Amino acid sequence: MRITESDLAILKSLFAENEAALKTLRKVFLPEITGDEPVGQIIDLWLTLPIDSYKDANEAVINMKARNLTITHIEQCLVRLLSLAGKKNETIEQTKRRLEQDSSK
Repeated sequence: MRITESDLAILKSLFAENEAALKTLRKVFLPEITGDEPVGQIIDLWLTLPIDSYKDANEAVINMKARNLTITHIEQCLVRLLSLAGKKNETIEQTKRRLEQDSSK
């Protein structure tokens, strides 16, 4: 996936120093059952996994591995968003000056 400068500007405006926004996205993409949900209102897409309809255990294992891969992928994407949003746009010289100033404090 190619992130353009325009995309990066949007990510920074949404997520830079705003970890709460990413946590909110995480709740949407990877909802967790906490026990505080009202009865009958549990929304977890993984509950729709029809485990009893598999012909054999092998098929169930493959689908569970696919589920785990999907969750891992979403987590990695959220970490990438956090990283991109916090990335500084500065030249090597600007970075050196900033580090020198920081070390002299």
